[in-house]
Amino acid sequence: MYNAAWVVVLLPLAGAIFSFVAETARRAAQLCMAFVAGSLIVALIVLGDRFAHHTLSGLPNVSALSYFSVTLPSTGTETSIFPSTFGAVVGVRVDNLSASFMVLIAFLFLLVQGLGMGMLRGDAAHRRFFWLSSVLASAMLGLVASPGLFQDWMALGAMTAITLLLLLHRWHREETAAPARTAFLTLLGADLSLLIGLVFLVYRLGGAISLSTVPGGFTAAPFDDYRILDPIWQNTLSGAPHTSYQTLTILCLLLGVPVLIRAAQIPFTGWFLGLREAPLPVLAAVSVSLLGGVLLLARVYTLFLSTLHALSVVAVIGAAGAVVLSAACLASRDIYRIALLSVAAQLALAITAMGAGGYSTGLLIAFVSSPLGLLLMVAAGGAGRAYRTRDIHLMGGVWRRMPRTGLALTIWALLTGGLDLVGYDAVSAIFHNRFPNAGHLAGWVQGLAGGLAMLAVLLTAMYAGRVLIAVCAGGPAPRRGGVVERITEAGPELRRVALLGAAASVVAVLIGLPGVSGFGSGRSRVPGLTFTHWVFYGGIKQDIPFVPLALVIALAALAAGLAGGGLVARLRWAGLRARLHLPQISATPALRRAGLVAARLAGAVSGELAALDHGLVEPLYDASGEGLETAAWSLGRLRGRRLGIGLAAMLAVVLILVGLSVLAASGHFPVRTT
Repeated sequence: MYNAAWVVVLLPLAGAIFSFVAETARRAAQLCMAFVAGSLIVALIVLGDRFAHHTLSGLPNVSALSYFSVTLPSTGTETSIFPSTFGAVVGVRVDNLSASFMVLIAFLFLLVQGLGMGMLRGDAAHRRFFWLSSVLASAMLGLVASPGLFQDWMALGAMTAITLLLLLHRWHREETAAPARTAFLTLLGADLSLLIGLVFLVYRLGGAISLSTVPGGFTAAPFDDYRILDPIWQNTLSGAPHTSYQTLTILCLLLGVPVLIRAAQIPFTGWFLGLREAPLPVLAAVSVSLLGGVLLLARVYTLFLSTLHALSVVAVIGAAGAVVLSAACLASRDIYRIALLSVAAQLALAITAMGAGGYSTGLLIAFVSSPLGLLLMVAAGGAGRAYRTRDIHLMGGVWRRMPRTGLALTIWALLTGGLDLVGYDAVSAIFHNRFPNAGHLAGWVQGLAGGLAMLAVLLTAMYAGRVLIAVCAGGPAPRRGGVVERITEAGPELRRVALLGAAASVVAVLIGLPGVSGFGSGRSRVPGLTFTHWVFYGGIKQDIPFVPLALVIALAALAAGLAGGGLVARLRWAGLRARLHLPQISATPALRRAGLVAARLAGAVSGELAALDHGLVEPLYDASGEGLETAAWSLGRLRGRRLGIGLAAMLAVVLILVGLSVLAASGHFPVRTT
């Protein structure tokens, strides 16, 4: 049954290929969606079979692999660095993590393509978006099912190329082409860092890998197989041969950079936020791909767990990024930008929880927040199209004029503000302060990460409440060219996608409820469906106990956020009425003075938030993007005939060296080693 995981990975790719034979662009889109839906169905079957055989029957939580191993033939002569028996693994790994996230990824890309059906009708690049999004879905499914680092690198490289092609949906517009180049260069840097990590891994740990054996009786040792690497990383601190603490530290740096870039974390957020001029379905597809950063961290978690203080650094970076990104959400007026920032901020909390030892909790946060981020994008697209603006200060009255879109925004705001328990999960993981290997955070690190996480939870509730009140309550702001009668509900495609996204968000929250135990007795007993009891590190379920204080903090943040968001929205409306000299409800001097005070206060608050956004937040995540753009411009100035000839010569030399290496490894001419 687990061989069906190949079908899950390859079906979207097959849909992209068959879409080229469709007569019309709409028929090609329907074909791509049908294949992605088929991938979702098969993924559900694999998940159900996994649950039935490894939970209901009580079998241990072990991985099932189906792969092709590409191994060089042995020549009888080996080096101490790179034995000739090494090989790369390309295949699928079915465990509780991959079985769960394959279902999530297939479902999210089905929603993304449904969003494209509603918003890209008549677009010149309609067909291209659908086959590209299908290929991106296949690459992400290959990433989550990857058995080793080599396939991770290949999947992430494919995602980089497809992301560039998606972002060039409107290639003729400079406002979309320039950010696409920046995003491509940034993601290419992440892939380069991962490639250097692979080379360094072979160079420093080749001896230890050559002495290891692969479970299952395989004689060849794939250098990138996690079944080989996990024990080597774990045994480093105990003085195992051929390994060193410095080696693992460098590997953490080389593999940690791709995690931060792929998840759009501070200071590598600029490439993601610069994309807000791209079509909304493209933004939705790219936002789903941010899960790749968290999934990569989950696969190399043993490396960070085996390196002293590495997870402490991850926890602090994630918590600080969550605060900065949530503050930027609170200061922003563009609802598209808020949606992008919100996705990155929620993943920052996931990284914080994993850095604090909450492996299962961090993956749960990523699992819950992904459909919520997509739900906000769908609602933002419907509201932005109806109001013909993306400024939340110019919206209003969605509850009355677009009730279904208003319901979607309400569900998003209540869940994101605290009812999804993401804030509780992150804070409780820090309070628990226990790693899966019985390690702990230092006291001051726990206090710093906990304080930043609680501040991020409060800011998250505040920006969720602000968006909800500003967009849904009141009425649209008077502006030139704005016709209230033209504001109508979103089309059926967007409403359908919003409904599915809201339902998926609620189901994800219910699955992750803490403390859910099984029911029934005897052979008919059904175990609890808690996510952390299903996806966990190693062979022991990570049971984080219920923390009442963390729950109180999350609920208090929700109440304070809704109240604060409502206050900010009301102050904004009072200031707007004062600037436009609109009639007040009453002409009494007391109310008039109160209105003027509210207007001044609203101006001061909005001014301070704008100064924070433009003076502190934007430079942090724009610096990396501007640096890469400058580097690309400098390289472009060097282009010429001589450079082209030099690059061709270097490529020829590399090909000759690769050919000679293959001949030497296959025994066509002798190679002596000492």
